[in-house]
Amino acid sequence: MSNYQLIGIDLDSLVSIIRQVVAKELQLIKFKGPNNQEAQLNVVLSRQEAADFLGISTTTLWKLDKSGELPARRIKTKVVYYKNDLLNYLNGETR
Repeated sequence: MSNYQLIGIDLDSLVSIIRQVVAKELQLIKFKGPNNQEAQLNVVLSRQEAADFLGISTTTLWKLDKSGELPARRIKTKVVYYKNDLLNYLNGETR
């Protein structure tokens, strides 16, 4: 092999760094498998978070709840929305 230097890093060091980065990325991909995607859909959002996610006001979100287009869920005294419900609403899927 030729002796190349890239920003003060020799070839062996560069190969080592690339291997470490690729290994770390593969671990992240493995961790983010299909089960993690499912978990992301079941995320519970507050009223404000849901409104922000949809790009609407909390008043409009309240109206959608009252009309039955996008029903809220109640956990004890808190009003929450499932991210999956919000995505279904955005895709035109209603109950």
